[in-house]
Amino acid sequence: MASTLTSPGAGTHALIGDLARSVRNVIGRSFFILIVLLVAETGYLLGSGRRGAVAFALISAGCCLILGVWRKRGIGLPVIPALAVQHLVAYGLPIVTANETIAEFRTESLETAGWEVFWFCVSLTAAWQIGLQMFRPSRPISYALLDFRGQGGGKLTRLGFVLTGIATGYLVLNSVGGLDFLYTLLPNGSFSLMNTLVSAASTSGFFLLAMGAGSRALNRAGRLALWLLLAANCGIEASSLLISSAAVLLAAVMLGLFWTSGRMPWRYTLIVSLLLGFFSVGKYTMRERYWHVERDGDISETAFTLVQMPGVYLEWMDASIAELDGQARHQSRLGGPDEGERQGILSRINNLQNLLFVIRAIERQRIEPLYGETYALVPQELIPRVLWPGKPGSHIGQQILNVHFRRQDLISTYSTSIAWGLLPEAYGNFGPIAGALFLGIVLGGTFAWVENFTGPKLIISLEGFLGFALMLAMVNSFEMVSTVLVPSIEESLIPIGLATLPFVRRTRTQPESRPAR
Repeated sequence: MASTLTSPGAGTHALIGDLARSVRNVIGRSFFILIVLLVAETGYLLGSGRRGAVAFALISAGCCLILGVWRKRGIGLPVIPALAVQHLVAYGLPIVTANETIAEFRTESLETAGWEVFWFCVSLTAAWQIGLQMFRPSRPISYALLDFRGQGGGKLTRLGFVLTGIATGYLVLNSVGGLDFLYTLLPNGSFSLMNTLVSAASTSGFFLLAMGAGSRALNRAGRLALWLLLAANCGIEASSLLISSAAVLLAAVMLGLFWTSGRMPWRYTLIVSLLLGFFSVGKYTMRERYWHVERDGDISETAFTLVQMPGVYLEWMDASIAELDGQARHQSRLGGPDEGERQGILSRINNLQNLLFVIRAIERQRIEPLYGETYALVPQELIPRVLWPGKPGSHIGQQILNVHFRRQDLISTYSTSIAWGLLPEAYGNFGPIAGALFLGIVLGGTFAWVENFTGPKLIISLEGFLGFALMLAMVNSFEMVSTVLVPSIEESLIPIGLATLPFVRRTRTQPESRPAR
């Protein structure tokens, strides 16, 4: 028998539709300012004779179209506006910063890339609007975490500490070799499964704690514990000289803070961006020192102990400072394209070069598109590795794109990973315009259904946690191809769903609290 919530107010009674209204308000307050800034930047590019002014105008127009429509009609999980901002940054920022990686491409190719982003935005918006009419909003019933509702979120924060504590303990034991004996007893593929489960526990736990911090349910000691645990987890995760895992945790905290407060945590975002940018500058120097290419093409990473990690981070800081001062000038021993070896965070957020590359390959070099070959591999990537130990890695789609379009040979793909992104992948599969339309229709229709489904659901519910995982995956998807993105979503949703299921209860919300169109 379903229980009924009598008030859809803030905190644990809030709906995802309420979150959507908060995002709509944020967009509404800043929309005019954004348009003015984008028009001013376009005027500056034109007036100064900079390349890419038309492309930037097209990218800006497409993203503003998405935001303008969604701020009036968004009813659920705000993935669509997140995609708009993501594409504005990933494709527009390289033009604004005059990124050197796009200097080799012709102005006509830049304009073609601008049109591709524009048509993607148009098809995404149209498919989303049509989908909102096609799909019926789900019933106002959620699988809510009622066992944690009665004490003002106190039990939720305790659950968050339990999850982050388990994840931290796992990372510490793994870093000192304390789990080696366990993996020898488990079947092949278990290591990947364990990492997935721990990652899900970690992101969910930090999301819960950040929600507690955003709603003031955490006291000063609790907030201090949150930041210490976050620093410890990020420090251990990033000690492999890969920042992406730590970035996921940081993004989870950012979403948790916003999820409950309805306000963008600008101070936190600024601090995190500066730290990520700083360490990103020196990571290539550190990889040269501690990563080694084996004879079979694989890269072996030096595993650091907890005692060694403080010294490693001091060395990493010195490397970043040296790079910023222009004192380090090395050629990578790992090979790969020159344009990607030394990049700060602004240069790294650059999908435009990938789109330009595949445009040139198809239009000028006359290389045939793949006609859906990378998408056909997605179903096999959904099979758990514990059931198929020899399953190809999720980067197989990316490797096929790089080899087919002569960006890399097969051997170099094992030692150097060159990311693509969803839109360049779509162009590489279906060619001009058709690829952008295909991707826009698929994403627009998918997230129209997601919004209809999530709008009347409680934030503190099974649906809310699954929505959070999906949102986090899409925010972090700008460099992914489909064979990476779809399995990563599956690997997040299943463990989070299984972990949350024992604590939920079928709960009805008031019909009038359903988000209005």
